[in-house]
Amino acid sequence: MNRREFLKYSLRAFVVATFGKGFYNTTVGQVELVRVPVKVKNLPASLRGLKIGLLTDLHSSFVVSHELIQSAARLIMSEKPDVIVLTGDYISGSTKFLSGSIGKFENQYVIRCSNALSQLRAPLGVYGVLGNHDFWSGQESVKAICGTLSEQIGVIWLRNRNVELKKGGVSFHLLGVDDYWEPSCSLTAACKGLDANSIKILLSHNPDINDDISVLKERIDLVLSGHTHGGQVVIPLLGQPVMPSKFGQKYRTGLVRDGDRQTYISRGVGCLLAPIRLNCLPEATVITLT
Repeated sequence: MNRREFLKYSLRAFVVATFGKGFYNTTVGQVELVRVPVKVKNLPASLRGLKIGLLTDLHSSFVVSHELIQSAARLIMSEKPDVIVLTGDYISGSTKFLSGSIGKFENQYVIRCSNALSQLRAPLGVYGVLGNHDFWSGQESVKAICGTLSEQIGVIWLRNRNVELKKGGVSFHLLGVDDYWEPSCSLTAACKGLDANSIKILLSHNPDINDDISVLKERIDLVLSGHTHGGQVVIPLLGQPVMPSKFGQKYRTGLVRDGDRQTYISRGVGCLLAPIRLNCLPEATVITLT
């Protein structure tokens, strides 16, 4: 074998090994349980140690199995969270890609997702917001997702509104908005009637909601998001080549601080377009307030 042939076959082997590893990372046993302590300013003593289970970007579809989503749900339940939050993209459905759209809404994947999440229970409840793919798949999709997950799991939807929750006699507020790319998204409505000094945790599928928070000068303690998949395919030193965010790599994954406000962006569970995750394992997250 001459040098040129050696390089050619070596490159082929590298590509096959890379994509093989990326595919392996989407299997059930590769979901990573990520425990994240988050220090919140002026947090009342009764709320210290509050556990929030976070699942996002489930993307139930022909490339994401029931077993993968169920595995992530089991990891969350193993931590016995006080409250569970779901931050959108329950299905892939219709996907806007390059110059057009691919895929369509299929209710079987909503049912599959709901069945896989059926074990989710928490003392303070299970709450959810919708993601861009849920909306892109049409109003039938939105209706099916909200109806099915409410009936089967008891998900309480925070569509531009807030709820007051209590632990140890002390209250905090959980807020939620429709997907940031939708005209129906309203941070103003979600914050309506809230005490400026209360502890506020915002659910937003897209972390770019931070732009609205800054413009409107709303005081939010913690934002919980997904959307970016952590990159899904992450190239060493470069990150994700194309980010679905106006802020570039800033809100790709992990805990990001903007003054006193913090945002946690989960890598999510599922995949889009192909069952491949490279340098970016699926994630089930437990946030602990300190």
